[in-house]
Amino acid sequence: MCFTMSQNGTVLIVHERKFMALYIISVLEKSDFKVLASLSGLDEIEKLPSGEDPALCIIGSGTPNLSGFCTDLRIRFPASHLVLIDADGLDEMEMLAQDLGIDGCLSIDLAPPLLLAGLHLVAAGTRCFPKTDDADRKIETFRQQRPTLTPREKDVLALIGQGMANKVIARELDISESTVKAHLNAVLRKTGTTNRTQAARWSFENGQRA
Repeated sequence: MCFTMSQNGTVLIVHERKFMALYIISVLEKSDFKVLASLSGLDEIEKLPSGEDPALCIIGSGTPNLSGFCTDLRIRFPASHLVLIDADGLDEMEMLAQDLGIDGCLSIDLAPPLLLAGLHLVAAGTRCFPKTDDADRKIETFRQQRPTLTPREKDVLALIGQGMANKVIARELDISESTVKAHLNAVLRKTGTTNRTQAARWSFENGQRA
């Protein structure tokens, strides 16, 4: 499927959760998008060089003062399209989009090809608000169950939340990479998640700490 982007294909990521930003970057690396910068908040915007507006501004849905945040982005990058990632309650966000000037709202749980397709649609000027899929409902079910993780599983999950790869986690915890994978598989099974990003999100929302 071919999409025609209205601009240069550059992307600005502003996300308050580091592990989410790292996952988004990993997905974008497999596409024709180019990450201009990844920021944790609007206060870092001034560090960016002035120039052409990015095609997309990807925003974390948990951003404080979301309305004012989007207004500031619109003023600084008037030609850019805004899209929320990891939005809870997409139906409600769709209703707010008219007021906030948001062009799309996509779940982080979408398969990477679908997430990229949605981002291309928004970059091309198409408003995109797909409904949440079964992954969201599955996570919500397990969110209520609060499964018990072992101390080592919590250690691994905490480092995954910091965006660390298995090899780095193995060095950090002084265990083998295969042991890290075994702990990760146990975490995925217990939490009902299907990948490390969903597991990190589950950890954040359930207050799990090592």
